[in-house]
Amino acid sequence: MTDLDQRITSALRERAESNVDTDRLTAGAVTRGRSRVRRRRAVAGTALGVAALLGVGVATGPIGLPFPGQPATSTASAGGAVAPPPADGVPGAAARPDQIGADPAVLHFGVAPDGPRYLSWAVQDGVERVRVGVGGDRTVTVEIAGSAGRLLATSVDGLPMATSVDGLPMVVAAPERPGAFAGAVTHETVSGKSIWLRHWQPAPGVYARASVTAENHQDLLDVAPALRLDRAYRCAAPVQLTALPEGARVVGCEVTLANFPATFSASLVLARGQADRMRVELGYDNDSAGTRAKGNRTIGDRPAYLSPQGDQLELLGLPKAHLVASFGGSYRGFTEADATKVLGGARVAEDLTRPETW
Repeated sequence: MTDLDQRITSALRERAESNVDTDRLTAGAVTRGRSRVRRRRAVAGTALGVAALLGVGVATGPIGLPFPGQPATSTASAGGAVAPPPADGVPGAAARPDQIGADPAVLHFGVAPDGPRYLSWAVQDGVERVRVGVGGDRTVTVEIAGSAGRLLATSVDGLPMATSVDGLPMVVAAPERPGAFAGAVTHETVSGKSIWLRHWQPAPGVYARASVTAENHQDLLDVAPALRLDRAYRCAAPVQLTALPEGARVVGCEVTLANFPATFSASLVLARGQADRMRVELGYDNDSAGTRAKGNRTIGDRPAYLSPQGDQLELLGLPKAHLVASFGGSYRGFTEADATKVLGGARVAEDLTRPETW
């Protein structure tokens, strides 16, 4: 373990063991007016008290709070912003924490309509994640999982992975440490950048982590009330896969919309067994003159192009878009024939810039 890793681990352990007055925090969550007063006082005094307060009571409620700087009448779709559509009939994370990350097509949490703008959403390896814009170029990443270990084994944007005693990758103290998810806000400087982290449990059985690169941790506190754990959403993407190789299944979904509608991307990850992986990505660029004109393969009656390395296959003919299956490098175990089958059955939205058709 490096000196940096040791500092991260020791800092988190030290703050995670701080005492938290849970009775006071619960009372504050029940009485909304009092909780607001306490939050204001706590922000001026101690970050840990505020973080714990925000972690109790608002994340599971049915009403989202307006995001600072936004009018209460704003919506998630205003100004070209896009939000994942509701997954009707599917319970949220608060009701079924055991389902978090179980279905790559479903997010069991999200952001309230009056909350910050979605930049991306994803489900991968048992962890669900959203990235939201909070002003300027600052981005808050919020992740949830149904177990502490699952979340702690997932890398944090901008932070190196530490190694626990048992050799597993970790980014905080081992999950069995008391208070590891008590709401502590921690800080580290990496390559001159100030990174803030918060670990907490917004509902029983739900483990959450938020991170931001900024001058202070205020963004973490502002985003927390906008989180919704009482409903589920679809990991909607502009491409669907209808033909999979034998034994394969979709295990990951990610949509990135930071510059929508000018540019955006969506990717689906396939798995077979323990090691076989393939990634299918659709990338859109409104300023693109077009895709590659000439192919060296054919998929059905459409041209395709196999990379010189033989590890990427692109389906041609999509205006301003690229649809590529990657099965080499870190993605392995699948073949060109597998990629041909997947791309041959891919369904791409007729109008990529209309998310309601995804």
